[in-house]
Amino acid sequence: MRPRLRQSQQRDCVRSIRLTTDELADVQRAATTMGMRVAGFLADAAVAVARAQNGPHTWLMDQRTVVEELMRGSAQLARVGNNLNQVAKALNSGGDAPYAEDAIARVLRAAARVEAAATEIAKR
Repeated sequence: MRPRLRQSQQRDCVRSIRLTTDELADVQRAATTMGMRVAGFLADAAVAVARAQNGPHTWLMDQRTVVEELMRGSAQLARVGNNLNQVAKALNSGGDAPYAEDAIARVLRAAARVEAAATEIAKR
C-alpha cells in the first residue's frame, strides 16, 4: 500500500453499500492496482462520478446506453448467425440462398455496432 494522501477535510460520513461477489472482486482488483484500500477507492470513484463535468446522471446514462447497445448488438448477431447457418446449409446441399447477401450485410452492420460500443467502453 502506498502512503495515504490526506484530504483537506476528513471523511467522517459513513455509508454502506451492497455488491455482488463479482463486483466486489472487480473493485478490490482496481483498488489494489491503484495502491488504495477498497473504501478509499469507492469514495474517490463515487465523488468523481458525482462531480463529473455534466453531472452523474449524464455519465451513468451514457454508460447504460453503451451497455444496452452492446446487448442489442449481441442479440442481433445471434439472430443473424442463425440466418448464416441456414445460408450455409442451403449452399452446402446444392440449393440457392437468395437472401445470403442480406444476411451478410446484417452481420456486418451488427458487428460494427458491437465494435463501436466496445470501443466506446474501452475509452472510458
